[in-house]
Amino acid sequence: MLKNTYKNFKDTNSYHLIDSGDRLKLEQIGPYKIIRPAPEACYPKTLPDLWEKEIDAIYIRSDEGGGHWEYLTLIPQQFPISIQDFNVYAKITSFGHIGFFPEHLNLWNFLLNLRIKNTDTVNVLNLFAYTGLSTVACVKKGFHVCHVDSSKGMVELAKMNIILNNLNENSVRWMVEDVKKFVSREIKRGKTYNGFILDPPSFGRGPKNEIWKLEQHISGLLDDLMMLCKGSPLFIFLTCYSSDFTPIILERILRTYIKKDGIFLSGELTIKEVSGHLFSSGGACCIYIQNELYPDNVPIFRHY
Repeated sequence: MLKNTYKNFKDTNSYHLIDSGDRLKLEQIGPYKIIRPAPEACYPKTLPDLWEKEIDAIYIRSDEGGGHWEYLTLIPQQFPISIQDFNVYAKITSFGHIGFFPEHLNLWNFLLNLRIKNTDTVNVLNLFAYTGLSTVACVKKGFHVCHVDSSKGMVELAKMNIILNNLNENSVRWMVEDVKKFVSREIKRGKTYNGFILDPPSFGRGPKNEIWKLEQHISGLLDDLMMLCKGSPLFIFLTCYSSDFTPIILERILRTYIKKDGIFLSGELTIKEVSGHLFSSGGACCIYIQNELYPDNVPIFRHY
């Protein structure tokens, strides 16, 4: 039965997490079937037969750090697929990413389902914005968005994703910047925002080799964001892939900075496998939404 279920997904132009186990995950990205490392998947595979044939690429992680792809099929550098109502360019990168984070799908849907009357009054600052599916969701909703990432290549791909979703790339303010420096300048310019999306790495470098360390810099960044919204945000989405920053820690961080009454949600980011199991991405997410913005029946996390 499970094999037949997989066959129904197999030829679609979409993304599916097929199975995980033995510290690996098996994924379908459009017409291609790939295997990537998943250290958290320290349990047996549920559908072992599906790992034995028709594999197009395997990412091999090096003991010294980094890794490389072993291609069994010629795969384009990037190609368009869909994931529910979102179109995205999949990109097989040298560091083992695929150009988007599918575990953020519920976050994108959450943004689309926010109940707010005057969407043109919402100014969103999307930080560490990567290839921009959260930006796509915000533009679809009618929000004004400033998209900030330190990688010029990722920002260019985000622009392509906007166009792929039949949206106007000029509706977004695009910035290739170090996040901390950019936010500091926005404060000096007197800019204001009332929505924030943050997906900070544990460690990163800006375009001029600026250092970002999550445990050192997240508090200062949130101090600055509170200045940009005058202490009264409509919403903040904070996602994190560091195992040290659990959902409870993330919620406590946001509760420290946000003094207004609202709804706090926290839990693990997950993807449902073809087998039916939930796969934890190893990251976590915390959300604050003012009561009047609470969305209609959109599941976000696996709650505790």
